[in-house]
Amino acid sequence: MSQQNNSNSASPIFSFWGIGDLHYRAITAWHECHTLRLSSLFDDLQALWQEEGQPAFCVSPGDLIETCAPENYELARTALLAQLDDIPLYPGVGNHEYHAADGEDPTHTAETFTATWGKPLRYSWEIEGAICIMLDYPNPRTLEDSQRVYISQETLTFLDDTLGQYQDRPAIVFLHCPLYNTVRDRGEGVKRDYNSLEHFFAPENSAEVRAILARRKNACLFISGHTHSGWEAPNLVVTEQLGDHPTTFINLMSPWYTGYHKGPVLSDDHQTVNYRPDDPDVIPSFSFQIYADRASIRVRDHNSRSWLKEWNVPFHLA
Repeated sequence: MSQQNNSNSASPIFSFWGIGDLHYRAITAWHECHTLRLSSLFDDLQALWQEEGQPAFCVSPGDLIETCAPENYELARTALLAQLDDIPLYPGVGNHEYHAADGEDPTHTAETFTATWGKPLRYSWEIEGAICIMLDYPNPRTLEDSQRVYISQETLTFLDDTLGQYQDRPAIVFLHCPLYNTVRDRGEGVKRDYNSLEHFFAPENSAEVRAILARRKNACLFISGHTHSGWEAPNLVVTEQLGDHPTTFINLMSPWYTGYHKGPVLSDDHQTVNYRPDDPDVIPSFSFQIYADRASIRVRDHNSRSWLKEWNVPFHLA
């Protein structure tokens, strides 16, 4: 395993697992291909958790479903409950929670999300002295241009207020899309990844989010997905000095597919799926172990059942 600054043998205060965009879809051909691929993820996770112990929770910050059809929500809920059993799952809202590719009605997305997961669109929870904050991707119907994403004022206020309310606790923030100029493209002259320098893949008002994170000294980790970044995309994990404290940005690669114009192609009649693998073809998820003064972040390839890399980053008390 390639790594940076190995953690010592002290036990973590708590651990959790981050799983990127999952894209459940209740179309038979899609579901069969999807189930086959994700079986590597869940089989390996079960073996790891039996060996290392279960995480305190799992989190997936958006795009748990491919389209907003209620049957996709039900499929995702049923499948994930079966795999995670009694491990709490904290889901987020991504752009695909509003996606209506097959004529679905996105009008009641918020209600369907809440009814399915038992969570509001934005919320927080406490764990072992830390505060976790799940932010919501904006409803594209509220944007002047759906390709230019702005985090709503309500969501910015929620972030600021929650960080302030728990100012004496280290904070972990989740948002579906990464902030501008974090995760980048692997390509040099040839596009290989969607990335945070592109419109749609990062908020236009990223500076406002950063300003809140800079002002609130307890903002430690900022975890996103959305870009389906491939392995070794620059800045998958990157620490910035915001104000007078460090904040680390982590992009959760998707276990469904990584890379630009990769993954599933569903036939027009919905009868077949052609899957285009990335190179390398990894099935990733992320382990987070939280210590008093740092966080150990490891990325696992469930295809090869091996650890790819470890980062140890600052995790500070306010």
